[in-house]
Amino acid sequence: MKIFSKRFWVLIPVVLVLFSCEEAEKPCGCTNLDVAFLFNVVNQENVDLLDPSEPKHIEASDLSVSFLLDGEKVEVYDSKINQLKSFPRIVEPEPLAGVDKYVLNVILNSSEDEAIPTTYLEWKDGSIDELQAEFSYSGNSVIVKKLWLNGDLIWDMQRDGEKPIYPLVKDF
Repeated sequence: MKIFSKRFWVLIPVVLVLFSCEEAEKPCGCTNLDVAFLFNVVNQENVDLLDPSEPKHIEASDLSVSFLLDGEKVEVYDSKINQLKSFPRIVEPEPLAGVDKYVLNVILNSSEDEAIPTTYLEWKDGSIDELQAEFSYSGNSVIVKKLWLNGDLIWDMQRDGEKPIYPLVKDF
């Protein structure tokens, strides 16, 4: 007695293949915002001016950050990023990450509405540094591609690769 016909044995693999297919992966809904740049603030003698052990050190409160939005300079304050008015943020050395100096973490103006998103760093002595950036906008991703400091190109992702900790020379 034949319990299963040949058709049954051919049909089994077909059914298994059909039911083994998975749905296409859905996008993760993740967001990638790479809009910050790190600076090491030094004087002409290469003294780290962010180091609190230095007599003439700079604190985050000695600096304000403004964005150029619709032709007007607007001081940046966002409770989500300012962490109790500590924006821009001074980050301590992290020897395990290969960083042996204090760095200034500046979040750049990444507005898609601006032709050239501009960020101003206004220092305690009244001097102002202008940062202009070019970004890549795609899906949920915003990534800085180029950065100019006071009109000079200081970093280009295609040319320079990984973002450096850029030395910013200030004499106060």
